[in-house]
Amino acid sequence: MRKPDADEKTPSAAKVRRLGPMLGAGVVLLSLLIGTGVSVGLQAQTVSQARAIALDGTKQRGSNWYAADLLGYVAVLTHSDSYTRSALAETLTEERRGSLPGTATVVDVALSADGKLALVSDAQEGSGLWRLERDPEADRENLTGSGSTNLDPGWGPAALSSDGRIAVVGEEESGAIKMWDLMGADNPRRTVVRTGNYKESLLDVSLSADGMTLFAGFENGSVEIWRLGAGQKPRLLARVREHTSGVGVVSASAVGGKLLTISEDSAVVWSLADPGHPRLSTRLTTAEHGSGMSGWSGGVMSADGRKAIIGRTVWDVTDPERLTRVGSLPSPAEGGAPLAIADDGSIVATVEEEPGGVSSVAPVVIWGLKDPSHPVRLATLRVPESQGWQLAMNEDGTVVTVGTRTGGAYSWLLPKLRSGLIKDACVDSQSLRPSPGFWESISEVPPPGVLNEEPFNICSRL
Repeated sequence: MRKPDADEKTPSAAKVRRLGPMLGAGVVLLSLLIGTGVSVGLQAQTVSQARAIALDGTKQRGSNWYAADLLGYVAVLTHSDSYTRSALAETLTEERRGSLPGTATVVDVALSADGKLALVSDAQEGSGLWRLERDPEADRENLTGSGSTNLDPGWGPAALSSDGRIAVVGEEESGAIKMWDLMGADNPRRTVVRTGNYKESLLDVSLSADGMTLFAGFENGSVEIWRLGAGQKPRLLARVREHTSGVGVVSASAVGGKLLTISEDSAVVWSLADPGHPRLSTRLTTAEHGSGMSGWSGGVMSADGRKAIIGRTVWDVTDPERLTRVGSLPSPAEGGAPLAIADDGSIVATVEEEPGGVSSVAPVVIWGLKDPSHPVRLATLRVPESQGWQLAMNEDGTVVTVGTRTGGAYSWLLPKLRSGLIKDACVDSQSLRPSPGFWESISEVPPPGVLNEEPFNICSRL
């Protein structure tokens, strides 16, 4: 072996000992970097796989709803992000949406408590009734309007009693109001409640739960209360005026004898212990409670008489003499928007503006209000190429009907919403487990491992 030259330096044992830990640390760092790279690569592959599955699911819409649902849920379980969850949510809401054929320019909508009967007032088609039915032969969970009954060529504010027996339609310009007794569904009996005089424009109508009491709000700030009855002549019980601008909302509770009336400048809660002598319990003004809004244009009271929404603010109205502000809906609108509420006040629907105002198609958002101080966005409903602007909801929030300005009316059959559409629809659905070979027929993406898990339970992992 060649001896080193005099000027060559040979590492001493001490230097080797000092370099040892550094070399070891370098090896560890290199291993970590390699491991991180592998992890990032696998994650990117997983994301790509999930989004490819989600895309396959969107392609199945309209042709195979079972496959669309399955692919959507598997995509979310493979990798949950805004893309996969949005794709699945849109599949579920589109699957559950049904149309009311023949409707066009909807002015108002109303629903019976069970969600099986809809009253639609249409500026082009007049006012009529629709039975909302599910096709047992179809593979989708939706309701479609069928067996329509024309009531009147006129149109305007409309209301339907909880049991679906009494229908009311008014004429905005003239102020006239008509009612129909629907006991004989094939031959509804019409009664003129109020003759129009074209001096007082009608803005809104509402019925008591039994359909025997009618409430009407007018542009001059007045509110009328009428007693109705099958085979009896309608009788005006009271006419009050506590608003200085048009009363665009009249909403009566089924329990507790309360009435909410709203105009741009004020909201009033009335006690109806004696409907012939309504007593003003509380008045709120936009100047005091409007949170900077120029005026209120939307509101609703729950049938149980415990909750009311005025503009975007949620109030506890259990004691009509002492209203308590308990929360508000996010993203305040100009002064309110069309609203519909479940009987117990736990779910509310409202028309929302898209962020940035880019889209002309304002979606309908379903909010959970079990804790009104923290509203939860449960579902977003969209109508095709149009904008929802009139809303109705059945007693438990499982049926929502939306009227549009140019696209007619649509109804959604929703699951009982508790935590959100994706999970709640899965829990309420039948088994999503595919039969052998089915996956390969609907997607070119290799089947993820979740399909082979035992026990097979997609919903519990959402």
